[in-house]
Amino acid sequence: MEYTKRWTKLDNAAKIFPPTTTNRDTKVFRFSCELYEDVDPFILQDALDKTMVRFPFFRSILKRGFFWYYFEETGLRPLVKEEQDTPCKPIYNPDYADLLFEVTYYRRRINFEIYHALSDGTGAMQFLRTLVFYYLKKKHRDSVPADMVLGDLDAPEDQKRSDAFDKYYSKDRIKKNEKLPRAYRIRGEPFSDQRMGVIEGCLSTAAMIGKAREYGVTVTEFITALLIMAIHENMNVRDESLPIAITVPVNLRNYFSHPTIRNFFSTINISYNFRTSGGTFDELLASVKESFKRQLQADNIYGKMNQLIALEHRGINKIVPLILKTPVMKFFSALAERDDSAALSNLGRVTMPAELVPHIRLFDLIISTKRPQICLCSFEDRMAITFSSPFRSSDIQRYFFRTLSGYGMEIEIVSNTVEIEEDADALVQ
Repeated sequence: MEYTKRWTKLDNAAKIFPPTTTNRDTKVFRFSCELYEDVDPFILQDALDKTMVRFPFFRSILKRGFFWYYFEETGLRPLVKEEQDTPCKPIYNPDYADLLFEVTYYRRRINFEIYHALSDGTGAMQFLRTLVFYYLKKKHRDSVPADMVLGDLDAPEDQKRSDAFDKYYSKDRIKKNEKLPRAYRIRGEPFSDQRMGVIEGCLSTAAMIGKAREYGVTVTEFITALLIMAIHENMNVRDESLPIAITVPVNLRNYFSHPTIRNFFSTINISYNFRTSGGTFDELLASVKESFKRQLQADNIYGKMNQLIALEHRGINKIVPLILKTPVMKFFSALAERDDSAALSNLGRVTMPAELVPHIRLFDLIISTKRPQICLCSFEDRMAITFSSPFRSSDIQRYFFRTLSGYGMEIEIVSNTVEIEEDADALVQ
């Protein structure tokens, strides 16, 4: 395949990832699709080659410039491999120029892992959907229409690879910086080999939506409140003076109609202090609902986005060498970590053409993290709720899934930790 050797600046959100990437915090996502049959690696390679035609920007390496990092497109061909490593292992290596994603398979699962500097959850899921689309279209070519297309990926290439932050930035609409209180930090014994513990619960999408509606909230609000409650149940009394704060990414494409496949997200901070605000779930849920409503107002989202971009546009930041910027970015990244206890990402509903639905069991998402992280997405009537954590303890996950089970939801638990995998039912009983 021919390619044009072109370079691209990192978007505003991506700039923080290269200087803060470590072996313990790899800044890698894993998106997976589980089928109802074993994966054929030869057909998957063909599907990957076709997918790269639709996503040429992903054929990029990360290079270090004098003032900033930048992407440079290459002729490297990504090759499908059988999965052998733990989820979200390091992909970016500053000493070795290579692609910033990889595609693996294991039995019935297709995995797509990507370095966060290249794309966000929405862009990465578009890639995986396209990959699965081409795979199943060829695998089942006798029963799938030859003219079937993924119509939501027809945006021009220049729009898909464009920096949406730069397009919508306005220095006239900047939100004043809101100082957040220091949040409760979850601590524990880490896994000795720097891997993450992953625990996933699969349940009915309809049941989850129904339960959230009973409380008059969205699924994201309900899961956020339940996560806060689970963390609180495992706090020491002496720590209750600190709020529990959950960082929630916000897809800016919902506010600005832009088809970029690069990073285009902001975050909100959902905080609750049990000592000052009450200890019941209803009180917590009411506070969470109000926080989401207030922080998701368009003016707040736009103002916060502009605030972050304004730092990049300051004249001094344009002329300071990267070697001096790096320790400053590391410092402020560590400072920002004091503002949250955990993180929650809801990718929402994943859709595929009706003809392919019978071949797909589920989609799920795992994110590398330095503190507990919960991710959820749904496909048809199967919702995957995935915890990733660097800590051996599963007490928070146990409380979370037992509470859902107590609501009458049937939950299928899987894990990559031997202790839990041997007794998965213990998390819901």
